Amino acid sequence: FFFDMSAAGIIGGLAAMTASALTHPADSVKVRMYLYGQLEKNVNPTMSLVKHIWQREGLSGFYRGLTATLLRQAIFSTSRFSLNDIFQDALGGRSSLPAHYKFACSAAAGAGAALMSCPADLVLIRMQADGTLPAAQRRGYTHAMNGIRRVFQEEGFQSLYRGLRPLMARSVLCTASQFTTYDVVKRLLIQNGGWDTNSVSTHLTSAIAAGVMSAGVVSPLDVIKSRMMQSSFNADGRVVKSFTSDWQCLKATVATEGVRGLWKGLGPCFIRQCPQIVLMWCIYEQYTKLYNIVRKQ
Repeated sequence: FFFDMSAAGIIGGLAAMTASALTHPADSVKVRMYLYGQLEKNVNPTMSLVKHIWQREGLSGFYRGLTATLLRQAIFSTSRFSLNDIFQDALGGRSSLPAHYKFACSAAAGAGAALMSCPADLVLIRMQADGTLPAAQRRGYTHAMNGIRRVFQEEGFQSLYRGLRPLMARSVLCTASQFTTYDVVKRLLIQNGGWDTNSVSTHLTSAIAAGVMSAGVVSPLDVIKSRMMQSSFNADGRVVKSFTSDWQCLKATVATEGVRGLWKGLGPCFIRQCPQIVLMWCIYEQYTKLYNIVRKQ
C-alpha cells in the first residue's frame, strides 16, 4: 500500500517537475506581471514586459529561479499526489468516490503540500522577481538552497513562511479544482463517452479541462501570495519591503489598484497554468504506464 502511494507521489512529482521546467519562462513573466505597478493606480502590465525582460536580462531572465521551481515541485507535487491518494484510498478508493469526496481529499492534500513547500515557493518568487529591483537591492540568490539558507540567516525562520496563508488558500483551490476536474472529466469520457482509458486524447481532454478550471480560480490568490513573498523582514523583525500581512496586502492592492489589481497577469497565468497542467497530467499518465510495465517485469 505505502509503496504504491509513494510511487504515485514520486511519479506525480517527476511529472510536475518536467512540466514546470518546460513552462518556467511563462511563469516568470506571470510573476513579473503580478508585481508590476504595485500600489499604483491605472498602471497595468502588458505583454511588452516580455520584450523588456529580453532586452535587459536576455534569455537567462526568463529562467531565473529554475532550481527553485524544481525544488518546489519536488516537494509540493510529490506531497499532494501522495496525500491525495492516501486520503482517497482511506475513503474507499479513487474509482468509487463521488466528486465532493474527491474535492475534499485533494483540498486537504493541497493544504498539506503547501505547508511543506512554502520556503521553496518563497525563494522561487524572489529569484524570479530579482530583475525588477534596483541592482543594489537585488538579493542575488545563486540557487534554491542558497536562497533558503540566506532567508533563514538574514531574516529568521519565520520569513521562510511569509505568504503561507494565501499560498495554502491557493494550493487548496488549485489542487481541489485541478484534481477533481481531471478525475471527473476523465471518468465521464470513459463511462459515458466510451473513450479509451489509456488513450492520450482522453488524458489530454481531461487535462485541458483541469487547466482551465484551475487557472481561473487561483489568479487573485497568486497575486497576493507573490507580493507577500517578495516582501521581507530584517533580522530585527522590521518590515523592510512592502506588506506586513496578507490582509494588509489585499486591502492595499484593492484600495489603490481596484479589484482589477487582483487579476494582473491573468493572461500569462492561463498561458503558463494551462500548458503546465496539461503537460503534467499527460506526462503523469505516461510515467505511470512505464512504472506499471517495469513493475510487472
